[in-house]
Amino acid sequence: MNMMQWAGVPAGVVQNAEDLFNDPQLKHRKHFEALDHPEIGPYHIATSAFKLSKCQNRPTSPAPLFGEHTEMVLKEFLGLSDDEIADLVIEGVLE
Repeated sequence: MNMMQWAGVPAGVVQNAEDLFNDPQLKHRKHFEALDHPEIGPYHIATSAFKLSKCQNRPTSPAPLFGEHTEMVLKEFLGLSDDEIADLVIEGVLE
């Protein structure tokens, strides 16, 4: 990269995931956040590339499990009753 830039050729380093995770600047900026997932255990995610002084830049929860929020969506967003949800389970629409 340095040789190409010295020769006037626009160039930049290409990093793999391990390189990025160990990058000193990204570590300094706390770019990767550790989370604990109920099925896969601890893992890291990339946060936003920019920081705002009055905004939280941390994830609030790990990735959801399959169907984890189904009941909440059906009730709060779609307004279904418990009986309507039970009917969907009986009909095989929901697990």
